[in-house]
Amino acid sequence: MTLHAVGELVAQLDVEHVRPEPPALRQPRGPSTVVLDMLHRGMSDSYVPFSRKVDGEWQSVGSVPAHQLRGLFRDEAVADALNTDSYFGLHGMYRAGSYRTKHQLPQLLPECRNVKSVRYLTCCHVDLDAYNVGLDTHGAVAAVMRLVDAGVIPPPSVFTLSRGVWALWHLHDKMNPKEPLRSYPESVMRRWTKLQKALHVACGAIGSDALTLHCATVSRIPGTVNSKNGRRVGYMIPADTHGKAFSYTLDDLEGFLRPYVVVDSPAAERPAGLEYRRKNNEYSRRGLKGWHGRWHRLNSVLAQLRDMRGGWKVGTRSAAIHYVALTMRALRAEPRKVQQTFSQHLERMQQPAGDKLTLKDCLRVFNGTKKPKHGGPCHQTIADALHVTPDEASLLSADSKKPFPPATSYGGAAAVIVPTLSKRAAAERRLAAVREVCDRLTAAGVSPTGTDVRAHLAAIGLHPALATVLADMRKVGCPSRQCHREKPTEATRRLFPR
Repeated sequence: MTLHAVGELVAQLDVEHVRPEPPALRQPRGPSTVVLDMLHRGMSDSYVPFSRKVDGEWQSVGSVPAHQLRGLFRDEAVADALNTDSYFGLHGMYRAGSYRTKHQLPQLLPECRNVKSVRYLTCCHVDLDAYNVGLDTHGAVAAVMRLVDAGVIPPPSVFTLSRGVWALWHLHDKMNPKEPLRSYPESVMRRWTKLQKALHVACGAIGSDALTLHCATVSRIPGTVNSKNGRRVGYMIPADTHGKAFSYTLDDLEGFLRPYVVVDSPAAERPAGLEYRRKNNEYSRRGLKGWHGRWHRLNSVLAQLRDMRGGWKVGTRSAAIHYVALTMRALRAEPRKVQQTFSQHLERMQQPAGDKLTLKDCLRVFNGTKKPKHGGPCHQTIADALHVTPDEASLLSADSKKPFPPATSYGGAAAVIVPTLSKRAAAERRLAAVREVCDRLTAAGVSPTGTDVRAHLAAIGLHPALATVLADMRKVGCPSRQCHREKPTEATRRLFPR
């Protein structure tokens, strides 16, 4: 039986939740949620945006919580609205954008889709416009598999076939294999962006599209009609020898793509030139201004560590609640904020039978805690009490100049020290990136705006302020038409003084 015949047979069965054996091609007769549910995994705190193209213009259809995807297209109104040229967000968003009301379907929540609102990274992906290099969809899939055979890239987890081909690499969290990868902290997004660029370089000869590498991109819904060729979007799910779909962590993909991606290596010793200064009363007075910042950072460290572990485990529960209470007392938090913070730390906490911590117990600890003096406990003491591993310390130190240490029980293992650039070097790098983005958009016939350029910079790991982007666009000779005005000449000033 040919591959096309197998695809037609499976399409006639139209059973969504039966995974085909590889390399079967499925072309459902209507919008299908198999790929969507496989990527988003029913996370209750994640939203999936939907959009469509009507007469060449984008329309926001709405967004759906990830745990409601499976029965979405049983609603005939939703299925009809998303039958042609319809797209879904590859990555989960933070919220449903209640501040925006302009969307097409009242049955759905409003859409919120931008690079700042990404909560979960579900996959790495490349959009292969293989028709630009003389390949059809099956030729593009074969070209990808040749790269896999050559050891250049790992096997993709999903292919979606339309006029071109999307190749997706399923991502999961190292500590929670059943969940997608959270986008915190910024170092995770930075590593993911490097992998995206590496996959783009490896698949460049097959027609990889650089404009779809950012984390807020959308892809066609399997089973919908592509109006450019009149065919429905199909999908293929390769599997390993055990019949399971491929899934990767960031470490796995970095190991495969090591020639194309630079991985930060842990420092073996303390950097040279870092010496302790003698106590200065003037510095101490300045340090009082950052006293609250120290406790705000500890608050965020405790939240990140809790999320990375999927909740506090037995052995660290009491210590975690103690330091949360100490932080709330130091920040003079309001009672409502205190209850909200403790409720977040109690979620997904490992609670053995007969020894459960409740919100009442946490408030009792808070009421018995006094305001700390002289800065409170040092970070090493907190790391020892919470058993912070070197990997966890590396993630907690990614966005801070002063690294958070691992526990001393790990033999003095050093956390990863993220290299920093000087201000001048960072400005030159950002200016070169702005020039490249402006040239690419201008060549494509698009008049670049500050918002567009900023979104493209975020896709490669740069996050400047909008005012900085607008200033750089003026420097490279491509000012934003929406935000810049031409400066008046001297003659104009004389005729029309202010």
